Amino acid sequence: MVKLPKEMQKKEKSKPKRPTPVVKRDGQQFGSRQMRRRMQQQGIEMDQINATRVIIEGPEKNLVIEQPEVVLMKQMGQEIYQVIGEATEYDPNEISIEQIESIEGEEEIEELPIKPTITENDIMLVASQANVERAEAEAVLNECDGDIAKAILLLKNRP
Repeated sequence: MVKLPKEMQKKEKSKPKRPTPVVKRDGQQFGSRQMRRRMQQQGIEMDQINATRVIIEGPEKNLVIEQPEVVLMKQMGQEIYQVIGEATEYDPNEISIEQIESIEGEEEIEELPIKPTITENDIMLVASQANVERAEAEAVLNECDGDIAKAILLLKNRP
């Protein structure tokens, strides 16, 4: 085979390559679609699990992972759980899992009952559909917590 002059060799190397459609993350060998196909061929099933917290208890330390990404892989009758997220370490001698849960439970926001807003259009709709006065329609809407359908049915089914 004949060797090309250096000028032509450089041009050959700098030739634009075909763009790859798969974007790889650090440490990833295959694109996710390609990975799923290969795993399917090998008989591995993957399921995403909605988890809010993962707790790993050990003799020296406990790990708590908040808002993890958990994937269940099933292969040949065995289940493999893959957990992705940032772990917080706790010493089991100093604090127990129940105390961790109570500490993290304090961060939750108290839910207050939400009062629905009843608009003028809602009142007029109920009044026209049930053939009643505006004031009566408004009173029944307040009684039904703003549920228009329930208010109309209540007014229509009254004796």
